[in-house]
Amino acid sequence: MKNAQKWAVLVGVLILPFLIYYLIVYSAEENFFQPLERVGPPQLVQTEDGWDSLDYRIPDWSYIDQNGEELSSADLENTIYLASFFFTRCPSICPSMNFRIQQHQERFRGFEDFRIVSFTVDPENDTVEALKAYSERFRAEEGLWYFLTGERDDLYRTAGHYLLSAQEDASADGGFLHSEQLVLVDWEGSIRSRKDDDGNVVGSYNTRYETEMRDLSADIKVLIAEFEKEKARRDYLKSKSEE
Repeated sequence: MKNAQKWAVLVGVLILPFLIYYLIVYSAEENFFQPLERVGPPQLVQTEDGWDSLDYRIPDWSYIDQNGEELSSADLENTIYLASFFFTRCPSICPSMNFRIQQHQERFRGFEDFRIVSFTVDPENDTVEALKAYSERFRAEEGLWYFLTGERDDLYRTAGHYLLSAQEDASADGGFLHSEQLVLVDWEGSIRSRKDDDGNVVGSYNTRYETEMRDLSADIKVLIAEFEKEKARRDYLKSKSEE
């Protein structure tokens, strides 16, 4: 009898926290978590009835990854991903920035719909071979973390689409200036973030600050909860339509 009680207590200790986490995060109603804000200027589209305003979404792009294979924004539909800009010869911020990204890779690798994309700002030097070596340096997992290269002007334009900056600058370390922030993107291609304590939308997360990296981890969890809830809704509607 005592052994049975001990097993019951042990099972409760091990399983109860998981059940609470599941109920709060994955089965949450609106009052359990605050959905993240959508970031970026509204997009005007013409309809039959005039003009309509839609949430901002990242324009389409297509680049080559560290394995010499094409990756496009369409390949990231129905995933949650982080985006950043860097270059392999960067002597200052890039190593620490990619160390931060590596930490998030390890933290969220168990979520099958999580991805990371890192765009070079120095495509003349960051060949496929250079990106491959760099990806191995940071133990980038195949199919999860992509290092991308392409035409310079296209890459700089894409940086602007993520509301980040990228440019050549002879006075900067390594000859390039680029944002040190990470951008969180949802399954529809919308940039998402929290609001700060003053009610302002953050927009991106600075890799130099531990507090912002903790906020990012927390916000990824919130976005995963939103994603799972949306998938459950879609699956339910699909099942009803097939009845």
